[in-house]
Amino acid sequence: MKIDKVLFNGKIYTSVQETPWAEALAISGRKIAFAGSNEEARAVADADTEMIDLEGKTILPGFLDGHTHPTTVAKTFYRVRMPLTHDKDELLANIQKYAKQYPKEERPFLFCENYFAETFGPKGPRKEELDQIVSDRPARIQDFTDHACWFNSMALEMLKDENGIPHSKSPVGEAQFVKDENGEYTGWCLEGGPEGDLGIYDAIGWYPPDTPDEEMIKPLLDFFKANGVMCMLDGFTEGGEAMKLFSELDQAGKLGMYYEGASHAGTIHDLEEAIKNVRQWQAKYGTERVHINTVKMFVDGTNELGDCLALEPFKNDPEGKNCGHANLYKADLVKAMVRLNEEAIDLHLHIICDGAFRNVVDALEEARKICGHGWKIRVTGAHCELTHPHDRERAAELGLYIDWSTHWSGGYFGEAAQEFHGIDRWNTMYDFREFTAAGGNLGFSSDVFSYQEAVRANPFFGIQAAMTRVDPVFPLDPKKYPGSARPPEGAKYTLEELIKGYTINNAARLRLDDKMGSLEPGKLANFMVLNRDIFTTSAEQMSAVTAECTYFEGEKRCITSSLSVSRE
Repeated sequence: MKIDKVLFNGKIYTSVQETPWAEALAISGRKIAFAGSNEEARAVADADTEMIDLEGKTILPGFLDGHTHPTTVAKTFYRVRMPLTHDKDELLANIQKYAKQYPKEERPFLFCENYFAETFGPKGPRKEELDQIVSDRPARIQDFTDHACWFNSMALEMLKDENGIPHSKSPVGEAQFVKDENGEYTGWCLEGGPEGDLGIYDAIGWYPPDTPDEEMIKPLLDFFKANGVMCMLDGFTEGGEAMKLFSELDQAGKLGMYYEGASHAGTIHDLEEAIKNVRQWQAKYGTERVHINTVKMFVDGTNELGDCLALEPFKNDPEGKNCGHANLYKADLVKAMVRLNEEAIDLHLHIICDGAFRNVVDALEEARKICGHGWKIRVTGAHCELTHPHDRERAAELGLYIDWSTHWSGGYFGEAAQEFHGIDRWNTMYDFREFTAAGGNLGFSSDVFSYQEAVRANPFFGIQAAMTRVDPVFPLDPKKYPGSARPPEGAKYTLEELIKGYTINNAARLRLDDKMGSLEPGKLANFMVLNRDIFTTSAEQMSAVTAECTYFEGEKRCITSSLSVSRE
């Protein structure tokens, strides 16, 4: 075997349980030929081998982002990105500023990102406040959760049908336009996706780019690659054109990472179409690095908006009966799992609250009994923000995979969920200790939806948030939360747990553990050389860790990114 490169004299974390550390790596072509001591690595080199002295620098395996939205981010290229602020007056001033900066002739539809859900309280924002700022054209301001938005009156009128009822759709389904006590639409819309704004586009004769191209997606891909991300699962692939884009980039040698797609099914009735898409897109656009074998479904919505399914009645329900709702209940989940198992297609589920989580765990138990020894698919629960400890242990025993977006750990979604769940239940969220203690596979991700928040996809930013429970940009009020740390205190993660989740755990879930996730012979030479020793860096400084350079399939690359954090 010809050894092309030897990197020696390093502090190399392999993510291999039996041999977690090495001093040197030997690379043959695209793969690792050896990981071990300096002396052993030198012994396999010859006169033509490139010898690279790491001078004590730390190496980590390439990261895998277990749930993100690259094409969704790319399609926000045209939106106005505002600085995030919790102050309502400052938010309104920012909208006014950008409305002047981008006149109607340039932006016939003013689409701005973002505002915090708690800024307007449980009744949400009003169209009248937005009308005072933007009245010359339709305007939409996006909630930072991406599960709600705020329209001005002109936009709202353009979305109404002949019966005066506004319509919009999202991957979750039909949007809910909120009414006030007089039955008037307020301008606040829950689960209204941008793709549902067709009435506005038709009215003004302008349409945003609905098919991302290389220019639109390159800043995000560069950001991922610059921060050591070498594979990502798309939370849901937005059509065959998205698969085509990644396929063409890969074939042109411009992708430089692995892409795993997911076909969306809104209801159980959409499942066959989603399966058909998986088969067709894989056959037409699949490459060595671009692949799809997953169906994505939404079980419930969000805790912040109360469109979730809880085990206990919402605190703001005076009758004490409202536990919310789900898009999918146990019976349909069992049908989906059994059907997908027949096709050997994996299932990725958006799960938010404990009622939805229990439905999934119960369904998984029943589906596995039905399939018996023929069980072969991998079912992932993404988010799982509020779960019962007993169900977390059951989930691990049943083989459910959980995906957690690390940068949420410090309370990025604020306190809006307290309106529905109360402070005591809010204090128990984002906790997977029983799951991991029972041997469950916990992987990590970013789940970014727009260029507004894309910088939060930096894994080291997420690692800091998960180790400290403090958001590096938007910490919670220290007067209410000691040290600005989001409860519960015991749910902090160690660095080793986080690296494992970003590497070998995600690789196993995505069925890529024969190619990546650890640095050992036979696997791809995908790794990053860090600017500092991450193992001696304090938890509060993790976001300062960067990749000096990365190696993808044995080739060194130094990529810079223009994306930066938007601060309050």
